[in-house]
Amino acid sequence: MKEHIAMYIATSLDVSIAREDGSIDCPGGTEGEGHNGYGDFHNSIDTVIMGNKTYQKIHTLEEEFPYQYKACHVFSRSAKGKEEYVEFVKEDVGDFIGRLTGDSRIWLAGVQN
Repeated sequence: MKEHIAMYIATSLDVSIAREDGSIDCPGGTEGEGHNGYGDFHNSIDTVIMGNKTYQKIHTLEEEFPYQYKACHVFSRSAKGKEEYVEFVKEDVGDFIGRLTGDSRIWLAGVQN
């Protein structure tokens, strides 16, 4: 079976979850009643791909890395090798995804900042 790239977008009416001070509102929580679906989405993916800026931002938002039980690949021109829970990748995203095998549900994660 072919890989599936999933999309989950967190946004506000002004099309941004980023604040002027550089902070962002995490997609995991909402105010008021209701369910935003993030928990179900998070449980449905097994591979996360992100850029280094997103990876660095996650460390300022979370005490514990939220994707530690998933295959996580961070694309970076400068970082190399592996860090706990992630593998750094320097190659083209499309080429890399094309080489992934199996029934992966891939989330291309990013933070607008």
